[in-house]
Amino acid sequence: MVYEISHVIHLICAIAFIGVVFFEVFILEGVRDSIGPSQMPQIEQGIINRAKRIMPWFVGTLFITGAILASIHYARLPSPFSTSLGVLLGIKILLALSVLAHFVNAMLAAQSGCMDSSRFKWTHLSVFFHMVLIILLAKAMFYVSW
Repeated sequence: MVYEISHVIHLICAIAFIGVVFFEVFILEGVRDSIGPSQMPQIEQGIINRAKRIMPWFVGTLFITGAILASIHYARLPSPFSTSLGVLLGIKILLALSVLAHFVNAMLAAQSGCMDSSRFKWTHLSVFFHMVLIILLAKAMFYVSW
């Protein structure tokens, strides 16, 4: 039952996190030119202020449940990298740790006032591509075998 509950909570947090990143990459960046350079920093600052309050909870819960799920999967394997599931899960974990590093870096930059428009844009784009790879690996773990 721990696996099932952790899995559902993990998926909800992942949907929330990916949804925010998707919004920022595809919606917010799509209106950047029509909003103009004078208003865009205010919008980004509003998003950053809101994200600083809610996203650490989602990201923290996402990583806690991810660790629970990974430990359950790895406990069932003869050795961590003996199967395609173990290898793909290992790659997924590395990508997730990179996302966490991006997130912590972005939160620290926002806290210190160093998060400018360019950094905002490129951080979210990088995280988005990481997340796409993580999603593909999550599915491949159960369908690819060698």
